[in-house]
Amino acid sequence: MVDEAGVALTHWAVLIGIDFYVRDRCLRGSVRDAETVKQYLETGPTPVDIAIFTATTPSDPDSRHPIEEPALWPTYANIVAKLKRVLEKAKRGDFVYIHYSGHGTRRKNERSTYPAGNLAFVLFEDNEHGSSYLIGNVLASCLRKMVEKGLLVTLVLDCCYSGSVLRTGGVQGADIRAIDYNPAVDAASPQDPNPFGSDGALRDAWMPLEQLFINPDGYTILAACGPHEKAWELTIEGGGRRGALSYFLVEALSALRRSGVELTHQSLYQHIHTRFHASWPQQNPMRYGERNFSFFGKLGIPPSIAFTSVYWAEDGRLCLRAGEAHGVHKGDEYAVYPFSAPEALTVWTSAGSVRVRVETVHSLTSDLVVVEEVASAASAVTTIKTGWKAKPVAQLSPRKTSVRLMPSASSLLPWREAEKQQRFLRLYTEDNDTEPCIFHVALNEQKEYEILDGSLERIVNLPTVSLHMPGAPDRVMDVLQHLAIFKFFEGVENQTPNAYFEDSFSLLPIHGAGASGVFDVRHGDKWGFRVENLGDRPLYLAIFNFKPSWQITNLISEAGGGDCLDVQPKGEDGTGKEEIPLTMHVPEPLLRRGEKRCEDIVKVFITRKQTSFPSMVLPDLSLCAETPARATRGSDDELWNFLFQLTTPFRDQDHAHEEWASRNFIICTAMK
Repeated sequence: MVDEAGVALTHWAVLIGIDFYVRDRCLRGSVRDAETVKQYLETGPTPVDIAIFTATTPSDPDSRHPIEEPALWPTYANIVAKLKRVLEKAKRGDFVYIHYSGHGTRRKNERSTYPAGNLAFVLFEDNEHGSSYLIGNVLASCLRKMVEKGLLVTLVLDCCYSGSVLRTGGVQGADIRAIDYNPAVDAASPQDPNPFGSDGALRDAWMPLEQLFINPDGYTILAACGPHEKAWELTIEGGGRRGALSYFLVEALSALRRSGVELTHQSLYQHIHTRFHASWPQQNPMRYGERNFSFFGKLGIPPSIAFTSVYWAEDGRLCLRAGEAHGVHKGDEYAVYPFSAPEALTVWTSAGSVRVRVETVHSLTSDLVVVEEVASAASAVTTIKTGWKAKPVAQLSPRKTSVRLMPSASSLLPWREAEKQQRFLRLYTEDNDTEPCIFHVALNEQKEYEILDGSLERIVNLPTVSLHMPGAPDRVMDVLQHLAIFKFFEGVENQTPNAYFEDSFSLLPIHGAGASGVFDVRHGDKWGFRVENLGDRPLYLAIFNFKPSWQITNLISEAGGGDCLDVQPKGEDGTGKEEIPLTMHVPEPLLRRGEKRCEDIVKVFITRKQTSFPSMVLPDLSLCAETPARATRGSDDELWNFLFQLTTPFRDQDHAHEEWASRNFIICTAMK
């Protein structure tokens, strides 16, 4: 399809903003949300097919219709028709953006495991109730159809998932974007449960939110709040109301456009989350699905290192969104860059950055001070803005993994120079044979570097590196550095846990006894664990898999579920329990080499407040020697920062709400 100027359209947008609800509380910022997004899209360099559906509250209090023409009303028929048109006209590789600002509701289902988990978006309708529901899994069906066609889809939901109205007379300048579910609305507007065609994944007209978005295959969701939280619209500077997510999102996108920088969804999400944390901590925005799509543009290049955001606290402290649980240590130094700075490591320079130092470390956050000459410190402080990102530049040395270079290898590797660049390794030679080492490097009869275990047996799932391969010493050092990072993470635990926090949850394997240990599983069978929230506040889980390929993955993020999983206390919003089932396999590369068993380590972090561990991720180590390892030496400052002092006592009991704990499970998988 082409626009009026004859340009082929590759971008599509469906924008929905609803202020007017005939029988329910009207909002004041949803229409402006949609109009602001429309303005942002129209002023961009790429033509966009935009459809906007809005319902503005009329000045006549007796009117039952919004001020817009009926063709622009956000009714079920209008919105479904537009989504069908996009499905019909868009081509593989096109971008689709859907934005909803308005009320959300959740229908209780007493037979469901999720008693408050059924999501719907409240639309305007010209009927006796003045509204209808766009059920969440109907929208999910449409999104799946789009993905099947090869479209790149982003969904922004600036509404509430709680399904209850909060009476907040004490909160000024804010409104909740949620209303109670009304079964009469459903009865008055019977709808086709599959308007976009049959979808085998949807067997019920209603689906729990936790299931609906747990694996948004191929698309990305930015949501205004967690599944059990409330979304608000706020009074912004200059007057007027806006949805908090819509406001911070458009503000961030506009800054990126001015700078000409493309960021991934994950970087954009981290920035928005920081803005919420600093300005409106009542809600936590969520990201689900694809991490590395660029927002409504070309695919962003994932950064080679993870960044940490900074923000200004209300009491004037400059804070880092990382603390002891991320390995931050007093005295660590960072270069702080604007949010819009490019993320490709090769283009990072000191220009425009401010150097800061960690002054006080809390459990999940840290306080910063500027490291500048006295004459420039004041101006540097005023330069830094909430949402800027920090790159570590200097840290103290954590404990290192010891590796011995056998005589055949040590005489050929420039190990003394290389060791200066290694942040996780301590290299020994045969001249020092008193230090126990878990890895050894030797040169075999085929003139290949190979890595041996503590018993001097070759580790078969590690590559050998030919002595004659270009860059062989660097490749060997990269492999060793990768192993050192992996082994350090494997041993991370909180050795001084808070007893009260430990008593607030139970985390046990579904099969077998004990809180942790070794579990034998058959190839293709399931293993898993159950977590129960025994307290009265939410818990957050980050779950990582340490794979036989020396890869570390975030299991929740890999499944499209964002950075962490929230477990609510037992009550009307849930059972207080979650089960995490995992299907275990011996990897195909090991099977091809004749290996019939392998070992995975599942590590679970439990925190009191929502946090993320973006640096605790490693790619796999290819068995192909020619495949380069990631550039760990000199580029793992953020990862280094995560590792240090996880086992030290908490220094500030005023931050007890930042408590954390961890659990390890070793799963041995074998072929039948």
